[in-house]
Amino acid sequence: MGRILFMVLAIFLLLGAFSSPIADGIKGWRTEDTTEAYASVTTAAGVTTANVTLANDLYQDDVSEVITITSNVTGESPVATSYITATKKLLVSALNAATTRTLTINYYAETDSDILRVVGPFLSLLVIGGMLVGILYYGLKRGRG
Repeated sequence: MGRILFMVLAIFLLLGAFSSPIADGIKGWRTEDTTEAYASVTTAAGVTTANVTLANDLYQDDVSEVITITSNVTGESPVATSYITATKKLLVSALNAATTRTLTINYYAETDSDILRVVGPFLSLLVIGGMLVGILYYGLKRGRG
């Protein structure tokens, strides 16, 4: 019983130490750091948002995967507000009303690799699950020997 408790504790310690670097590495395989410029993004009077159509799919369809948005208009601090997967439209807010600007958007785009698009969501489970199975197998085998 003591060995099993030790193995469970070892698994939790290893997961705590390695799960974040593993997830970051997998994200690196599944994404491409992409920068695109959008000229002539115009807002009407009283409107402080604008849609831009990204050239690539936003990683995990999550606006937190937008790294930075910059504007050539002094004083603007644009923010990604929402994303529509079907049209690749990113809603950008915190813009000055009645202004035309160039927005530069840096974001993590989903990879074009068909294999990574299919297997990618499961890579963390496969890697971390494989570590767990290996630790348990080694611990149980060693306990018998």
